[in-house]
Amino acid sequence: MSSDCRTREYVVRQTAADRAKKEVIRLLKRAIAREVFRCLSTTVTVPGIADLRPLRQSKNITLTAAARHLGVWPTAISTLERGIRRDDDLARTYRDCLNAA
Repeated sequence: MSSDCRTREYVVRQTAADRAKKEVIRLLKRAIAREVFRCLSTTVTVPGIADLRPLRQSKNITLTAAARHLGVWPTAISTLERGIRRDDDLARTYRDCLNAA
């Protein structure tokens, strides 16, 4: 209730509606549960990553060189290419760099 601006605004609105602190906390818990449920039940399309490693290898770019160009550790690129770690922003930037090379 003290660090998130959306939560603070919600608390101010509920307090202005003459709700007790205990009730505001209960309402916050319900709001969090609704948001988590929405995140869990919404279908998200995951961009494909199967093309990244073959594209890098076809251009004879080493993992270390690609990582250095992007300013990340080589393990970040490796785990991204193998599908162990999901980072859509890095994958998009990586794909753009590979296509430009």
